[in-house]
Amino acid sequence: MKYRYNPFRPNSPVFRGMFVGREQEIQRIDEILFQTKNENPTHILLTGERGIGKSSLLLVTNYFSKGDLHLSEDIYNFFTIQISLTSEMKLIDFIIKLKNAFERELNKLNKKIDALKKVWEFIQRIEIAGTGLKGKNISLTEIEIVDKLTFSIIDTVKLLTSKNVISDIGFKKQKDGIVILIDEADKASKELNLGSFIKNLSEKLILENCNKFLLVLAGLPSICNILRESHESSLRLFEEFKLKKLSQKEVNKVVMNGIEEYNTKYPNDKLSIESKALNAIFIYSEGYPHFVQQICYSALSACKNNQISYDDVLSGLVKKGGAFDLIGDRYYKDLFFNRIKAESYRNILRIMAKKWNSWISKDEIRKDFKGKSTSLDHGLTALRKRNIILAKRGTRGLYRLQWASFAFWIQNYHKYFEKS
Repeated sequence: MKYRYNPFRPNSPVFRGMFVGREQEIQRIDEILFQTKNENPTHILLTGERGIGKSSLLLVTNYFSKGDLHLSEDIYNFFTIQISLTSEMKLIDFIIKLKNAFERELNKLNKKIDALKKVWEFIQRIEIAGTGLKGKNISLTEIEIVDKLTFSIIDTVKLLTSKNVISDIGFKKQKDGIVILIDEADKASKELNLGSFIKNLSEKLILENCNKFLLVLAGLPSICNILRESHESSLRLFEEFKLKKLSQKEVNKVVMNGIEEYNTKYPNDKLSIESKALNAIFIYSEGYPHFVQQICYSALSACKNNQISYDDVLSGLVKKGGAFDLIGDRYYKDLFFNRIKAESYRNILRIMAKKWNSWISKDEIRKDFKGKSTSLDHGLTALRKRNIILAKRGTRGLYRLQWASFAFWIQNYHKYFEKS
């Protein structure tokens, strides 16, 4: 079998030539980095639904902060680390992960970082005692641990940005500041108390006159409630970027960028795409960047010649192991089977999926619903709270699924996953 290079990247954040449609956000991020360098930071919150491109924008922020990419004449030199949260992560897990990320990046810059390693020595005692705060040998309270972490970050910022100290450490150039990027922030547990930690850190940074520090969080819209519940004023520290779906023009550009990348690499085996196929990619992806990448990847895999056709897009979508199988496995399988425990709730979704993602009235749902009226009421309320369905503003009793692709998956593919 002869394989073909595929330029589309459904399983990794996308940047550089494939990154499209976030010009306004990138411009503002560039400005915030400039302000942070000049000791006037504004923390950033990237929110949006699954597949909307949060991780990709976080990656772009990473590259901008390090100076690997630049928008204006300002090329930044921030010390940048990036971590992801998990729902099982406790405070000590978070601290150890942060410390490891700091040390990993410091080692890249200079092996002789004794001055900085001393800043984080307190964690070694905790690590020896175990991975939880219940270890018998731990004498520090949780409050003391948070304080020590906070001042470790502050001391690190001062060391890396100080003209006087930087030569002693051995770096060629002082840093503009520190940027910490946190992905999957919506998975923060209540025990982690993320909002309270950020609020406490922010206040101490100001008191210590240590303002070259920027925090960037990315997550589902629920991160706003998580921060607010942890500390009601923590959300005020952030400027929120609510990421929207790509327009048809932007989706077309993503597709053509991929084809251009392929043609540049293989000029003697150039690709093209039918206009009908291009339109189908937009319709089925709904403008979600991850879906665009996956559908394009699957369509090119199905293509047997040098022109991606409408039939190639459809084949790539519906074949076993195709785009909808993979999108469903990544986004909808857990949503449909694990986050929804009651079969009556899944019944509501199956009924709504018949209308694709168009508005459907409660009365219409009731006609096909198999169960009590109270079960329907409870189901609609629960699905709304979990952001699985939407209610139409200003109109009572009208609902729809968030994603047309979710409706397609419910109608066609949940049976396959149910058997697997």
